[in-house]
Amino acid sequence: MLKLLKQYRFYLAILAFLLIPILSIDTGNRTPRDFQFYDRAALAITSPFQIAINWFLDTAVNTYQNYILLWKTHQENNSLVEENGKLVNTILNLRELEQENIRLRNILQFKENYKMQSVVARVIAKDVSSEFRAIRINRGTADGIDSNQAVLNVEGVIGKVFRVTEHTADVVTILDPMSAVDAYIMRSRARGIVEGLTDTLCQLKFALRVDDIQPGDILLSSGLGANFPKAIPVGTVIKVTRKSFGVTQKVEVKPSVDFSKLEEVIVVTKQE
Repeated sequence: MLKLLKQYRFYLAILAFLLIPILSIDTGNRTPRDFQFYDRAALAITSPFQIAINWFLDTAVNTYQNYILLWKTHQENNSLVEENGKLVNTILNLRELEQENIRLRNILQFKENYKMQSVVARVIAKDVSSEFRAIRINRGTADGIDSNQAVLNVEGVIGKVFRVTEHTADVVTILDPMSAVDAYIMRSRARGIVEGLTDTLCQLKFALRVDDIQPGDILLSSGLGANFPKAIPVGTVIKVTRKSFGVTQKVEVKPSVDFSKLEEVIVVTKQE
């Protein structure tokens, strides 16, 4: 008998797997009757398999659905992040264009008010030397730029052109000790020469000790020397030191131009 079971164990196993579903189906009959012994045996045998199979299928389906859902969510998040970055860049570019348009409109209004022929240039470099305070602009002889021409912006005097190439020009600012701008106090009409003092300040030299100069006074260009147009803001007096002796007084001046934020300049090619 044992030999027969071993010999036909493969076929017996197939028969058992075929009978289990049949018996299981029979146990699922809705006819109101008590379970027979084979019903209980079939349930005892198949229930663990059914539970395991059901758990496996539910887990597989849920895992697959969650993976697909998370993958789609991940893709959507990446797409939204990319789109958000593009929108932020667009907004920043529009704001930058708006600011540039405002500056250019102010420059045009400035040119009309002072009746001058000029060229608008962009600052492309700044000298980092502590002894030489200059900037470089993107206009040169090809645009009518020449040495000693005045350089301004809507805030006031910047400096003078001192070196030119075909497409660039170097400008010595009024912060440089070698610069010199003839200027006067708007309130009292006292006069002097504005020269560079530090990276952020200038000084009014040759102002007489008896001149009426006070902190808060505004300095304007005098127009002498045919370099700078008359009445362009140069700076504001921030400190006055008078000694009990001597002929002159020491006057510190804060430039009207904020050189740390300088972007566009006006080069005066001819005064009308």
